[in-house]
Amino acid sequence: MNAVIDAAPIARTSRRRRAVARPVAAAVVALLALSACTSDPGPSRVARDIIEAETVINPDITDDERDCMFEALEDNYTDADLEEISDQANDSDQAAQDEAQAELAKLRATIGACLS
Repeated sequence: MNAVIDAAPIARTSRRRRAVARPVAAAVVALLALSACTSDPGPSRVARDIIEAETVINPDITDDERDCMFEALEDNYTDADLEEISDQANDSDQAAQDEAQAELAKLRATIGACLS
């Protein structure tokens, strides 16, 4: 007997995951782009808190995906890296802002890869 598989739920889940990935990455990027967070608890801790908050707000994010985002952040970015990106994003020099935008795109992709 041949079973008919309904692909609609799979497609909806895939679209939902991509839709969730964007806000999580965007929230972390917004943190870095809008403020130079050099005080305690530091940019890495604030980024982790944002990821954690997004997992509460978006129940579609699994614990494995959350852990992946934490690991991606920790493995690829130090506090100094995040502070530098933030400083460049807020710099009056266009070249520094362009470099920050490139780094923010990498950060967005790194975190978003955990959710695709």
